[in-house]
Amino acid sequence: MLLDSVAILDAVRVTFEEMAFLDVAAGPSTGETRPQEGAVLCLTYVAPRTGTFSLKLPKELKFAVAEAIYGDDWHDLTAGQLDDSLLELMNVLAGRLLSRRFGSATYTMGLPMIQYNQPLSHPQWNLEQFSFHVDEIGFMLTWTEEAE
Repeated sequence: MLLDSVAILDAVRVTFEEMAFLDVAAGPSTGETRPQEGAVLCLTYVAPRTGTFSLKLPKELKFAVAEAIYGDDWHDLTAGQLDDSLLELMNVLAGRLLSRRFGSATYTMGLPMIQYNQPLSHPQWNLEQFSFHVDEIGFMLTWTEEAE
C-alpha cells in the first residue's frame, strides 16, 4: 500500500476544502451516478520513485473548483481558466500526497496535464484506486507507482 486510506482521504479532503471550499467524503455515495463526461488530471513523478496520479473529475466538480478558485461563475471563465484551476488543484494534491509518502525526502514532479482518456497502466506497477464524493457527485483518484 502506497499510503493508508486515512492519509489519502485527509490529503484529498484538505486540498478540496482549502482550494474549492468543497466537503469531500470517502467512497461513492448511495445516490451517486457514474459521471459520463469529465476530465482526467494526471501528474507523474520520477524521484525518489516513479509513479503517476490521475484524478477523474466530472464536469460538475470541474466547474465548482473553477468557480471557487476564480470567484466567478464558470460561464464567465475561459477554457484556459477552467483548465488552470484543475491543474493547480492537481499540483497541490500531488505535492501533499508525495510529502506524506516520502516525508522530507526530495521528490521530483512533472507538470500536471489534462487528458480526456484514462492514462495507460503499467502492469508491473502497484495500482490503487480511491473513490470520493462531494454530495452525490463522485470522483476517483488512481495512484500507480513502480514496484519495489
